[in-house]
Amino acid sequence: MITTLFFDFDGVLSPDKSGSITTCRTLHRAVPTVPFEHLLACYHRHLVKSLVGELSHRDVWDEFCACVGGTIEIDLLDQAFRAIPKNGAMFQLCERLKPHYKLGIITDNSQERFDVAKEALELPALFDYIIVSGETGVRKDRETNFQLALALAEAKPAECVFIDNDPANLIAPATLGFHAIYHDDAQNDVDRLMRKLDALGVNLPQ
Repeated sequence: MITTLFFDFDGVLSPDKSGSITTCRTLHRAVPTVPFEHLLACYHRHLVKSLVGELSHRDVWDEFCACVGGTIEIDLLDQAFRAIPKNGAMFQLCERLKPHYKLGIITDNSQERFDVAKEALELPALFDYIIVSGETGVRKDRETNFQLALALAEAKPAECVFIDNDPANLIAPATLGFHAIYHDDAQNDVDRLMRKLDALGVNLPQ
């Protein structure tokens, strides 16, 4: 019997494929003549260690701007972190599930960004557990955060579902025994996801 459902954030609860895309969309306004893909590549190059809490954005901001070839005020980051679109259909699904199941988020994100996201989107009101790689120091390609999720939820793997938009992130939880479900962010077919949940015996009240 399913008792707990865990969701990835970017690409599932937010429609953007990655948090970097969301963040860089706002940062790009400061340097509109710079190709977006170049800015995104610089962001990945210099800030990837923030995903495991090894560096803060401030630690590498000068290097990031040098890579971009333009000045971006670091204060713009707060605005960028708050400018997160919600996947309305997915949030509606979570609201339907909330009275009957424990819900959680397992995400690869910097602690800086997700502290803002939790406040801006009021995530703790809907999700019982929020596990962020920037806090744990471990990303989803390892089992550690999923083991932590089991401990927090006091659940067995067979009682849990994990939903992610990257098949590579489903390997670790599936190995542990989670029901791992791929959600295609490009299609964002929440009805298809609901059919998969129904097949697992998840009750979807109206």
